Order: sequence, then structure tokens, then C-alpha cells
Amino acid sequence: MKVKEIMNKDFIKISPNDIGGEVVQFLYKERKNHAPVVEDGKLVGWITALDLLAGCKHSKIEDLMLFIDEIKVLKEDDEITDEIIEEMIKNEEIAYPVVNENDEVVGTLSVFDLLKYYKK
Repeated sequence: MKVKEIMNKDFIKISPNDIGGEVVQFLYKERKNHAPVVEDGKLVGWITALDLLAGCKHSKIEDLMLFIDEIKVLKEDDEITDEIIEEMIKNEEIAYPVVNENDEVVGTLSVFDLLKYYKK
């Protein structure tokens, strides 16, 4: 099975210029704990609720986010493998951003997406 068959296509996008305190409130309202940081349609980073808690609520997201070289990025046509699932468990990663062949963000894949799929 491919990532695009399971991924969440209804995800929140955050800008590097957004302010941490506002993003915390937005994520809380939407009941999300992660979001891709996107600029001009391209993935530039990843932010989690923990990153926001550790940062300053007045800081820009670009000062709080994890950069692409610090995170795992999945392609929508990647196969869901035991290795991906084991890596999520081992590293206690909640989710990964998903991009298409043009490196545009098209979704996120979280442990909850996997659980929903396997529950069916």
C-alpha cells in the first residue's frame, strides 16, 4: 500500500512567518499536534506542539521549526513498510509530512492515520 492511500489530505499548513502563540491556538482549535511549514507550496520545515511549547510565543515559526534536513519526509508514492512504522515507533514520531514528485506538500501521515487504516 502507498502513503497516498492512507495519508491525511485535510491538513493544516503553517507559514514560516506565522507567530508561535497564534499557531498554538490554531492547532489547539483544530485538535492537531503537528503541521508542515510551507512556503510557495514547498515544504520548508515541520512544527509540532512540543516545538511550540519549548519556544517563545512571540517567535516566528521559522525560528521554532525543524528544517527539512532534520525530519523524515515521505513521498506520496512511497510504500508503507514495516521499516517506516518501526521508525515511527522507535523515534516516537507522531507524523511525517508527505510531498509529491514536485516536492509540494500534499498531506501528512500520522500514527492515527495508520491506526484508522488498520482498524478497518
